[in-house]
Amino acid sequence: MSPLFFAKDMRHNTDNISLTLDELRSHLRVDYSDDDAYIIQLGKTAISHIVNATHRSVEELTEYNNGSFPEELRLAALQLVAHWYRMPEPVSSVNQVAVPYTLDLLIKPFVRLGRREGDD
Repeated sequence: MSPLFFAKDMRHNTDNISLTLDELRSHLRVDYSDDDAYIIQLGKTAISHIVNATHRSVEELTEYNNGSFPEELRLAALQLVAHWYRMPEPVSSVNQVAVPYTLDLLIKPFVRLGRREGDD
């Protein structure tokens, strides 16, 4: 199955990180196409967010998994998409809850604690 889109980020080359629309729809349990454009946008944003949250380059992240994006981070991106899809508004009239702690557990092992050369 070929990737439907590739996430782009202004600071990182994320050409080799992709999620297919089928993967996203399956994870969301969506079987209609009405929201496809929105789901794709969420997928792109989630991948960019995950890369930025680690404070690492894509090249560094792919080194951990023999040249491909780590499955833990792909799962984290899918979880973010699901959270954003089900809670599209930044505020709620009910109690707000953080994205499940599992997201932090998936990303944390990849987070760089120091600054990279060239970071502002």
